[in-house]
Amino acid sequence: MAVNVYSTSVTSDNLSRHDMLAWINESLQLNLTKIEQLCSGAAYCQFMDMLFPGSIALKKVKFQAKLEHEYIQNFKILQAEFCKMCVTHY
Repeated sequence: MAVNVYSTSVTSDNLSRHDMLAWINESLQLNLTKIEQLCSGAAYCQFMDMLFPGSIALKKVKFQAKLEHEYIQNFKILQAEFCKMCVTHY
């Protein structure tokens, strides 16, 4: 089960888009060049599977998604796993 964690700006540093993208690329071993490339939901599914191994059926994730209905499918996979993990705010 996941535990909801609340973060405030008082305790965390704000990251630039560049810093955030560098962290995502390093964590997932990707080569994203723009934050907008996260819109497919695939990277979020990868993070969930990294945090909870085996939680996401990665073979169902459309990593080359280009169309809105493919993005939605990826986010539905992620949302279903959030529900299983009892994550209440997403």
